[in-house]
This record gives sequence, structure tokens and C-alpha cells, in this order.
Amino acid sequence: ATTFALEGIVELSSQMADENRNDIRIEAALAKLYASEMGWLISDELVQIRGGRGYESAASLAARGERAVPAEQMLRDSRINRIFEGSTEIMHLLIAREAVDAHLSVAGDLIDPDKSLGDKARAGARAGGFYARWLPKLVAGPGQLPRTYSEFHPAGHRDLSGHLRYVERSSRKLARSTFYAMSRWQGRMETKQGFLGRIVDIGAELFAMSAACVRAEHLRVRGEHGSEAYELANAFCRQSRIRVEELFRRLWTNTDDLDRKVVSGVMAGSFEWLEAGVIDPSGDGPWIADATPGPAKAENVHRPIR
Repeated sequence: ATTFALEGIVELSSQMADENRNDIRIEAALAKLYASEMGWLISDELVQIRGGRGYESAASLAARGERAVPAEQMLRDSRINRIFEGSTEIMHLLIAREAVDAHLSVAGDLIDPDKSLGDKARAGARAGGFYARWLPKLVAGPGQLPRTYSEFHPAGHRDLSGHLRYVERSSRKLARSTFYAMSRWQGRMETKQGFLGRIVDIGAELFAMSAACVRAEHLRVRGEHGSEAYELANAFCRQSRIRVEELFRRLWTNTDDLDRKVVSGVMAGSFEWLEAGVIDPSGDGPWIADATPGPAKAENVHRPIR
């Protein structure tokens, strides 16, 4: 079910890019973030399911006369996706910044301590007009209407229309939560990385649900395993809805403030006593090597691919 949704995200994002009609920075970033995280989860579970054989290299399996399944290689190779091309942490912040860009463009001067009173007054006037039009849209929408998205409930197939109505309602709830947080924390919003990460994760789940439903309908219309595709999309959406509800609860019920205090203690060295007895397996040398531009002076130990 998760694989089906991941392929739906890639196909939908790629189609949007090919159409070249809209700014898809958020969609592309969500695709990278979600695929990296869930792809790693799937690889990890594959190794767990295969047990000791999952931890064994393909060459070792082949030498013992078994099928050379490179599960451990998949685990190592997929792990880098959560670091390269924008780590998961950076992607959370990038997407969060894009998500609140509209608010910052109209009301950013209100929370900027360096702006003059005149600038703040003009920003207040702009913000008043913007939110007078925007806020009413967050109250109700198509997600409240029982027959909305009925095209996603064809005869003889699972009903996906309810999932899309849930996505629509949750999208407005997400916007309300983001607006409330900005009103509450204002300029301190950038320090609430735990909150921002959950906001982005909710958006990623809703995007994945939409992509899964769209892909299922696309396959049904083309006569390509439509019934099975609807089954997979329905399963994924039900799983995703549970994750979304948990993330919404954790927006306001969490240990973020306590965690921040503990982290400050870690950085101040208050817990170094916990390191007593820990064996450091690393070798000597600096944490970061000298990166002065110019020809390398050290021996080239790169392993050639043959």
C-alpha cells in the first residue's frame, strides 16, 4: 500500500512538472521527503522480515547456494536518501518556510522587530485585507458535503471519496493550526522546529493520500488493475489517517519545551558524566578535514569500480 502511494506521488509530481503550469516546489520537496522516509522504512522492514539472511550480503548468500537478495545493500543505499539532496531536517524547514510564505509576505513586517511603526501600520492594513478574504475559507468547504468527489466511488470498487473529503477538511484544519501558531508565537515561530516538522508531516500524508487516490482512479479508467488499485489506495489512506490524527494531537500535546531544556543541558556539558565508560571506536584526526582549495596532498585511496 505504501509503495503504491509512493509511486503515485512520483507520478503526480512528475506530471505537474511536465505541465509547467504551476510552481511545484512544495510538491517536489514533499515527494523527496516522503519517499526518502517511507522508502527507508520499507527497506528496514525487508531486512527484518528476512532475518539473518536480510543482514547477509548477496555475495555471501550466493556462495551458500541461495538466491542473492541484496536486502542489506538496499538498506545501506536507501539510508543516504534521508541525508543527500536535502536532509530530512532541512526539507522540513524548507517546506515549512514555503508553506508560510503567503503569511510572511503580507504580515511579515508586523513581527519584524527592525521595522518602523509606519512599516508595521502598512503591514497591518495589508494583513487585514488579506485575512478578511482568507480566513472565511477555512471554516467550511467541499469536505463537508457528503457527495463530493463521487467520481472516486465507482460501482464495484472501494469508496475513496470519503478519503478525499477527509484530505480537504484536514487541509483547512492544517491551515487553521498554522495560522494560530503564527499568531501565538509570531517571530519565535522559527524556533518551533518540532511544531513545524509535524505541520509538514501532516501535509506530506495528505498529499500522499491524494496522490494514491488519483493514481487508483487513473488506473481504473485505463483498465489496468483498477479494483486492486482501489484496494491499495483505500488501505494506504486508512493507515495514513491514523498517522495524521496522531500528528494533529502532537501539535499541542508534546514535550518540546522540556526537550529544549534537556538539549541546552547537553550542549552545556551537564550530562557528560553519562559518557563514563563509553568506548570510542573512532580513530584519531580532526572531525572535519581541511578543505583548502587546491591539489590534494594525501594519497588517493578511492576504490575503483571494476
